[in-house]
Amino acid sequence: MRRRLALAAGLAAAVLLGAAAPAAAHVGSPDAVADGQAGPYHLLVTIRPPAVVPGVAQIEVRALDADVTRVSVVPLPIGGAGEKLAPVPDVARPAADEPRRFDSTLWLMRTGAWQIRITAEGARGAGTLAVPIPAVARAVRPMPGYLGGMLIALMALIVAGAIAIVGAGLRESDLAAGASPDARRVTRGRTAMAVTAAILALAIAGGRSWWNDEARLYRRLVYKPMQVEVTRPTPDTLSLALSDPGWIRWRKADDLIPDHGHLMHLFVVRTPGLDAIAHLHPRRAGDATFTQATPPLPGGAYRLFGDIVHETGLDETVTSALQLEAPPALDTPPALDAARFDPDDAMAVLPRAATVAGPTFRFPDGGQLRWVDARTLHAGETAALEFEADAPDGQPAAGLEPYMGMAGHAMIVARDLSVFAHVHPTGSVPMAAMSLVDGASVVDHAKHHGMRFAPRVRFPYVFPHAGDYRLFVQIKENGRVETAAWDLQVAPPVSPRSL
Repeated sequence: MRRRLALAAGLAAAVLLGAAAPAAAHVGSPDAVADGQAGPYHLLVTIRPPAVVPGVAQIEVRALDADVTRVSVVPLPIGGAGEKLAPVPDVARPAADEPRRFDSTLWLMRTGAWQIRITAEGARGAGTLAVPIPAVARAVRPMPGYLGGMLIALMALIVAGAIAIVGAGLRESDLAAGASPDARRVTRGRTAMAVTAAILALAIAGGRSWWNDEARLYRRLVYKPMQVEVTRPTPDTLSLALSDPGWIRWRKADDLIPDHGHLMHLFVVRTPGLDAIAHLHPRRAGDATFTQATPPLPGGAYRLFGDIVHETGLDETVTSALQLEAPPALDTPPALDAARFDPDDAMAVLPRAATVAGPTFRFPDGGQLRWVDARTLHAGETAALEFEADAPDGQPAAGLEPYMGMAGHAMIVARDLSVFAHVHPTGSVPMAAMSLVDGASVVDHAKHHGMRFAPRVRFPYVFPHAGDYRLFVQIKENGRVETAAWDLQVAPPVSPRSL
């Protein structure tokens, strides 16, 4: 039996990795946000996956067009025959407080790779948007003490009743009315009660052993992120070696695929000030190793966050610590050596940041990036962080150049390092994962050569909990990547639904 359970768990894990979906995007930020088109309709989708499986995923769909009249949602596996055998979709409920918001909940019964397929209907017909989402255990949820006490009391009552019924049956079942049992009958009843008690005790012990085996099996399937060891073979070089901590043996370190043209996006952030940051793209040196030129940042303690995507679609963020020696004082980092750094690498020293009260960040050349509609944000809400670029003369910028195919990139870091997220205008789901459910979403960087985006960029995101954060936003102008920063204090949730 135990071998069969282990085999079933292994097959479930294999399906997870073989079917392609993100499982642990970012650090401490489990919600998936997607900004996309369902045919003619512009939707902003937030999916809150369950922390345990089986569990309930919460789906929140905001229609950014006024003519959406009906939204339905359905969970489907990614790949395999099940993808073509869709169950009857659930109709999302229009929210009472927001006429363009539609809410639904869906059970995800099995560990694996899923997609939530959203269909929007209105005057212009119907359109569909698919968002990949994992059904992966991220926690062990303990049983509440009161519930355990109630179950123990109920079990004791059932056991006592069963023992009493068996004893009474063998002692008195065939007695005439009003007759009293003799000593032989009493002995037979007591013997039956003792045997019943022993059998029930064995059954309870067996059940407890089975329960503990299932709990241990479940704990082995709780997600454990890939690890990275960072060494410095020379003062000017970083070496990064990926390794698996023993989550499931099917996960590999040599099956990475490019996302926005790179196998790894490495963010190096100085702590505790969060006042220096590098966005780097290490080069693969082996199946599970990368090399990166040491960034010329001010000395101090740094935290590394490396985003990777497996060919299965599983995306992860590896983390590690790094200590850099102190070079001469820098207000801004020097220009990067083109022979040692990737053309998309960028760094910034940011001793000051903008705030909600002062939402404009000024670049060294006099240009600025303004947070439009700056306000206090609440944990659990889907926020659209929108920014507008101005030229040094105060007029709107001519436009934003594509930076790795996007109008901008945002990095969100909690002051206590409990949260890190790398977000794009399309949301928090990597484009490499989105391409598995919607090939049209693949970004072709070559098509963006010479084009410009409007001087506005928006990042949808859900802050997972209240606290202090620093938000970094990167845009590209005149062939140069500019980095801006805002300090945010996120307030507690406004309602239980936001949790």
